[in-house]
Amino acid sequence: MHETGPAPSRITWPTLRDGRGRRIYAGAALIAAGLVLLTAALAARAEPGIAGLPDAGPLTAWGLPLVRFCSDACAVATVGTLLAAAVLAPPGTPERAACARAAGRWALGWAVTIVLSYLFTVSEVIAVPVPDLLAAPALLGSGLSILQARVLPLVLAVVVAVAVAARVPRLPKLVPLVLAVFGTLPVTYVGHAASATDHDIALSALMTHLVTVSLWVGGLGAVLAHFRRSTALPVVLARFSTLALCCFAGVAVSGVAAAWVRLNAPSDLWRSEYGWLLLAKTAALGVLALFGRAHRRRTVARAADRSVRVVFTRLAAGELIVMGAAMALAVALSRTPPPAPGGGHDGLLEYDLAPFRFTGLLTEIRPDPMILLLLALALAGYLAGVRRAGAWPPARTVAWCAGLALLGVVLLGGVGAYARAMLSTQALQLTVLAVIAPMLLCRGAPLTLAARAATRPPQDGALGARLPIRRPALLAVLPVAYMIAFPLLYRTGWLPWALFQHVPHLLTATLFLTGGLVVSWMLAGADPLPRPLSRTGRAVLLGSVVMVQLAVSAFLLLGPPVAPDWFLVVAPPGAPDPLTDQRLAGAVHLLAAASLVLLARPSDERDPVRPEAPHDAPAAQHSHDRGEAGAGRQRHAGGDRPRDHG
Repeated sequence: MHETGPAPSRITWPTLRDGRGRRIYAGAALIAAGLVLLTAALAARAEPGIAGLPDAGPLTAWGLPLVRFCSDACAVATVGTLLAAAVLAPPGTPERAACARAAGRWALGWAVTIVLSYLFTVSEVIAVPVPDLLAAPALLGSGLSILQARVLPLVLAVVVAVAVAARVPRLPKLVPLVLAVFGTLPVTYVGHAASATDHDIALSALMTHLVTVSLWVGGLGAVLAHFRRSTALPVVLARFSTLALCCFAGVAVSGVAAAWVRLNAPSDLWRSEYGWLLLAKTAALGVLALFGRAHRRRTVARAADRSVRVVFTRLAAGELIVMGAAMALAVALSRTPPPAPGGGHDGLLEYDLAPFRFTGLLTEIRPDPMILLLLALALAGYLAGVRRAGAWPPARTVAWCAGLALLGVVLLGGVGAYARAMLSTQALQLTVLAVIAPMLLCRGAPLTLAARAATRPPQDGALGARLPIRRPALLAVLPVAYMIAFPLLYRTGWLPWALFQHVPHLLTATLFLTGGLVVSWMLAGADPLPRPLSRTGRAVLLGSVVMVQLAVSAFLLLGPPVAPDWFLVVAPPGAPDPLTDQRLAGAVHLLAAASLVLLARPSDERDPVRPEAPHDAPAAQHSHDRGEAGAGRQRHAGGDRPRDHG
């Protein structure tokens, strides 16, 4: 049976079905094909063969960059469609399910390109043509000993998991989205970041670049493909516009950081082929900025108008073409060697470290783009919430900004630079991340602010009280794990593993920061909990955390040396001897325990934040009614009945 009218979530749009629309898309397809061929040509000549040595043949020379371009395109499309399904699409819309199904198909294409990429990579490295390689399957196993191919089986496993998770109806689409984003990261270990002078900054910049590009480009493609005729386009476009602005900032900052660590001088931009490609990518980013400005001025606020939808489609199609050109240049850039570094770096720390001075803890700068962007987003989001919430206590804002400032000091300054080389600065960074900064951040009451600034008023009270935690025992799991983590760090091989490379160090810092936020959330009392915590429970939790800090302090002051082999090798000139440095680390944990006692004073229950919140008024009134009823029951139970005057 045929429907009598169009689907309620769609708007008939004949403009794109006429000859002019078909010509536009045909031209875009031709331009995209030309970009792919240009990518292959640039990448094929980026690493010319050496006369007299074996060569993998033209099939590998042209096929590998083409396959990598297709792999990047499938990865971006997978991330973008999952972003649309998990974040952009309103609940209940048919486009949300369509995006999930499309993500599964894109993930399968991504998996196929990974297999082909493994084949071509092995062919290039061992200089055996693809037909000969397929005729000798035993040679394919040699790829596990090749750095560029070793990560591909891991990526393939993640991508297959994404394809399966995207098809599970009841699974939140945020799960496959996180997996897909993670699947884009392992290749960063085998690119030019591995040989950069500042390996940690180069690696962080590349990871930030890949994630932001995937969300930006993939999200725009998903909006254009699935929502251009939907009535949900105004909502989706408004959400994506904010995300695109953040991604643009991430791409720009990470690109500048990557160029800074790979180029020896600004003149390398016009004196090397690597610099020419960087300038071309910069020009593409400038064009994309103009597209974004046009979107914000002409389409975002008026997306419900059919004529504006035509403008949006044309702008988005042109923007995707420029993004495709930038991705083509990125593939060629990945196969072009950067200028030879002007100096080396420590083989263990992966970056140069100046002689230690106490003033260097404040003057040294390590501008990690990923951390910088995360801190900037946290600050901008909080200030935007304060502006939307109306009246908000200035002390809350000061506490939040102070917590972010402390995180920036210990992660982007001299403390972050020396943390992997000295136990005392490592302990200082760890205690700030796990004890002091989380308490300041939680005193900023971010969950209460989010509930007040939300577009839709929360119907069940403040955000923290509506978290899906039904059993009080779950609230005790993370604090216990948080306290156990401190002795495990110093008593096992965890610390040397975390200090050896940049990513394990970031993961360790993230783990302790997360645990500190959970414990501080329970101790500060600025935001409501899913289950109320009594004064006795809060005192027990505070005492337990303080005792753990004191025990770690005593172990460092009196115990055996911690990771002596590592710190003896990487300690910078001017640093204290390992024993003195370890005692300083013990003193740092002792000060952390004292700071926790001072900062953990619970917030006043008569906090003016909650009664003033307009969105919390129904919940507050409900609580007030329950309080009055409870007071009435108490008076009745105590015999204090109202006097009968009649």
